[in-house]
Amino acid sequence: MPGAWAVPLTPYTLLTGVCAGLRALPADPAVSLAAFAARVLGSAHALDDGTPEATLTLSGIRALTGFADGSGAEWRREVWASAGVLKDELSSTVLTLSLRGTPALDWTAGQGEPAVLTLRQLTRRPFSVASPVVRICENPTVLAAAADALGPDCPPLVCLQGQPSAAALALLRHLHGNGSALHYHGDFDWGGLRIAGALLRRVPWRPWRYSAADYRAALAVSDPQLPPRPLTGVRTDSPWDPDLAGALAEAGIRVEEERELDLLLADLGGAPRGGL
Repeated sequence: MPGAWAVPLTPYTLLTGVCAGLRALPADPAVSLAAFAARVLGSAHALDDGTPEATLTLSGIRALTGFADGSGAEWRREVWASAGVLKDELSSTVLTLSLRGTPALDWTAGQGEPAVLTLRQLTRRPFSVASPVVRICENPTVLAAAADALGPDCPPLVCLQGQPSAAALALLRHLHGNGSALHYHGDFDWGGLRIAGALLRRVPWRPWRYSAADYRAALAVSDPQLPPRPLTGVRTDSPWDPDLAGALAEAGIRVEEERELDLLLADLGGAPRGGL
């Protein structure tokens, strides 16, 4: 029958659009997802989460870049960003202190004030300055305390504020690529170990007072007037120090990062005291 083997219009249009999108990648300079979709596919919403175009294009980007398999909104942001397409380029942010390399960062570092960087800033205008060592904390209380106590004398510090955002990962990969050694500290609990492990799978870091020995030392100096916080949640591994997960499971007590403030501030204010 004539036309029996003709390609149906809808699949043809879909695949034609996906191929056009992949041919335009990686985007340089980086571009927002909506602007890229409007320019290449004719609709700013063509690559929204859940559309066939987005699903196939993400698979194509992974095939082109070798990006690891995964799931979730943060993972999709990272896949898009790996090809120069920015999803939520302003809502994804990272909190920093004492980073330099742009006029704005130089000013905030000189004032000893924290700075918030967006994914847009980090991918469109990456700065070239990198310090030999950059420390990373999990909780903003640590960074705020460092700003209060040390001001402009604080060495470079990055705060994840929980799970690493696309902006945080972009920043840390940039710093690592420019020669910075990254040192990480987080909560001594299952959630903290899970965050640390997720970060380690994406960018290399060394523990900053974040080992089994450090955990046991924290337990030994705990204030006896304060009731211990029981460990809750599902156990996870600690590949940077396999003994740490075992020590947490054995003690069954969580130690939040804020309780380690004195030690962390001492490290930031002078020579490391055995934690690195």
